[in-house]
Amino acid sequence: MSDYYVALMYPIFIILGFVSPFITSLGYVWVDTFYPQYVSLVLKGVPVALIMGSAAILGYVLLDRRSPPRLTLTIVLIVMMAIWVTLTSTWAVMPEEAWKKWDWAFKTVAFSAFIPFVIRSRVQIEAFLLVFLFSIALHILPFGAKAVLSGGGYGKELGFLKTNVGMEEGSTLSAVAIMSIPLLLHLRRHSLIIPDLTQRTVVFGGYALACCTAPIATFARTAIIGFAVLGTFLWLQSRRKLLMAAAVVVAAIILVVATPESWQSRISTIETYDEDTSASGRILVWRWTLDFATSHPLGGGFSAYMVNHIVTEDGREIWSKAFHSIYFETLGEHGWVGLAIYLTLILTTIISLRQTLRRTRDSPELAWCNDLTRAMFTSFLVLITCGAFIGIAFQPMIWYMFALTTCVSEYVRRAQAPAKISRWAPRPEIATPGAAAARLAP
Repeated sequence: MSDYYVALMYPIFIILGFVSPFITSLGYVWVDTFYPQYVSLVLKGVPVALIMGSAAILGYVLLDRRSPPRLTLTIVLIVMMAIWVTLTSTWAVMPEEAWKKWDWAFKTVAFSAFIPFVIRSRVQIEAFLLVFLFSIALHILPFGAKAVLSGGGYGKELGFLKTNVGMEEGSTLSAVAIMSIPLLLHLRRHSLIIPDLTQRTVVFGGYALACCTAPIATFARTAIIGFAVLGTFLWLQSRRKLLMAAAVVVAAIILVVATPESWQSRISTIETYDEDTSASGRILVWRWTLDFATSHPLGGGFSAYMVNHIVTEDGREIWSKAFHSIYFETLGEHGWVGLAIYLTLILTTIISLRQTLRRTRDSPELAWCNDLTRAMFTSFLVLITCGAFIGIAFQPMIWYMFALTTCVSEYVRRAQAPAKISRWAPRPEIATPGAAAARLAP
């Protein structure tokens, strides 16, 4: 029955899109993160992303071209990256593998440039968050449950799809789960779609708890880095820093006491990374990538890592070692130009978030927006920090954060524009300087 239920959800998104076109865009987010073609055998072999994406764009063009965003630097950079990764695929060192990855990576990048055109209102922004968070719940919740029941384990296939790639891979899932926590806490406080506070506390609070336990089940060292970033920025944003510091200490103690010795042994290898084959292998492939970028400054195309051959000091040979870093992944695949675009995107996103925080700081009517921006800022920092150690440069969560930052920034611009105009714009009925002074007086 689950096969048919998931398959039925697909046409429902498209049908509802005729009533509210932005719903089809939410359907694409669902496809891009839930992976319905792998969950339902009915959809196996169907180009679900292509169909849903085409329907979303067509619906916007025909039915919903209202309040388009400005052509921001973020949108321009995303389009530039979409074009550049296509170009690098034409001279890829592994052409067949490169075009396979381009097929899904290009769609994610290109669609993220389209999202600000359809996600405009507060309800739409929240709906976008809800669809994204509950789509990835398919991957997070099984890990969270198995952490409690069995303790988890490194490299085990604990997810619903029984695989170790994409969001089902331990380090990736840890980063995604931890970055979800601030967003879930925001929705618990400000959700309009789920108005009842008790329901919000149960739904979002319970989900946030699962996002805490799931990374532990993976035994991924990336989880410790993610929790450290999350704890630091929650503490910095807290008005009760002593209480928050005490909560962090208690959580750390519970973590040490409750986790098995095998988990602690795995995590302790952070201190002896040079003795761990996995960690030392990453450093070696990063060095290889720098050498590769010297001879291939424009990049080697998607999946360029497959040509690497590394010989360690003890004579051990390593073949086709993945980049294990969003930064080295971008450099190796798309060269210095691609890395420059990617880093500029990260920088502009951080600047945009800070600007939105400043613009909404003293606006009570935009308090929810200020809180959301703080949550997004923390989530984004978790992603780009964890991303230094995992190859998720073209996974949807990062690109959706780029897009959502623009959506929120444009919402604030539109929300504040009427007030600004009503106070300062010249009015036809004001005929004398004295009348103008009277109008503008507080």
